[in-house]
Amino acid sequence: MKRSYKLSISIIGLVLLTPLAVFAQEAAPEARMNAAEQYLVWGLMGLEVLLLLVTVILLIVVKVLGNTLFPRTNVSVAGELVEPEKPWYQKFLTKVNDAVPVEREAEVLTTHEYDGIYELDNNLPPWWKAMFYVTIAFAVVYLLYFHVLQLGSFQEEEYEQEMAQAKIEIEAYLATANTIDETNVTFISDEARISAAQTAYVQKCSPCHGAAGEGGVGPNLTDDYWIHGGDVKDIFRIIKNGVPEKGMIPWKSQLTPVEMQDLASFIITLEGTNPPNGKEPQGEPYERSEEMALK
Repeated sequence: MKRSYKLSISIIGLVLLTPLAVFAQEAAPEARMNAAEQYLVWGLMGLEVLLLLVTVILLIVVKVLGNTLFPRTNVSVAGELVEPEKPWYQKFLTKVNDAVPVEREAEVLTTHEYDGIYELDNNLPPWWKAMFYVTIAFAVVYLLYFHVLQLGSFQEEEYEQEMAQAKIEIEAYLATANTIDETNVTFISDEARISAAQTAYVQKCSPCHGAAGEGGVGPNLTDDYWIHGGDVKDIFRIIKNGVPEKGMIPWKSQLTPVEMQDLASFIITLEGTNPPNGKEPQGEPYERSEEMALK
């Protein structure tokens, strides 16, 4: 039985390792393979190793279950009954647990008896005692590190530090973005932001106002006439809330306050460019002062 079991493991290992040798030979001249082929070869080799490990584990499990469900009985040798040798895993468990064999339980039997059941004075498993000693050592190191030498921060202190840092970051973000609205928005002249806003204008505004702001379905944005006011705050408000009765949608759900500020500033820079085919003026004239000086 033992010989056939070992033979089975050897045959299965040989079958699984044969493709590994083939893959290794194929993987040697890596210069002739591209990256995808190399990943495929090494992936298959990893799969073979995994299958080998799973197979060995399954065989061990089957072996253990077989010995547990169908234990070997005593055999007769020269007319005497001989107890079969215990499996290796049973020997291992007995050793690591410092357990007393059943046939020697009388050595650890106590006088404590309850309903015919006697208590055994077994030793604590060595692995359990080792873990207990480790926890004692850890407690000493923890006490010295945090309470005596005060080299580390407790969880409450780390939490408070992280919350304070997060508050600073939130305030900084709100100060530069979410607090911008139609009451405090200002014209910006940063070329990089104006350039980015031009891209947003082409994508979102040009279908109605023209690629150069000459007007179309919407009014001309290059003259000095404005229907809803020409101040940067007015333009920001129109971009933010739209003009639903005229078919212009609000962009506040798609653009951040900073993006709407940049877009309003870019629209102001279109004033006076006079593109061809400009639509006739609409609204009232607006005299540009501060914004035009910053352009």
